[in-house]
Amino acid sequence: MLKDSDQVYWIKAAVAVLTGALSMLVNNYVETNTVGVIVGVAVFFAVSEVMSVVKNIDRNRAIRIGIGAFLFLWIFSWTLFNSLGRIL
Repeated sequence: MLKDSDQVYWIKAAVAVLTGALSMLVNNYVETNTVGVIVGVAVFFAVSEVMSVVKNIDRNRAIRIGIGAFLFLWIFSWTLFNSLGRIL
């Protein structure tokens, strides 16, 4: 069984990929990258807040857990989905 901090990490990693897809969809309708960035930041902080409550982890620690993985996977998946969307 994974520790609570490991669960938070992997949940954030999975949510980052979904957030990349959501940012791509928003970007296609609004035509500006600013809204996609706002979506990503809002989802990150919302997931961090929910995980800190659900897993009984300090709020600041919940924010620090997985920030790099979230950022990398979100930007990567956003770019990937955006590129695939333009090809198809």
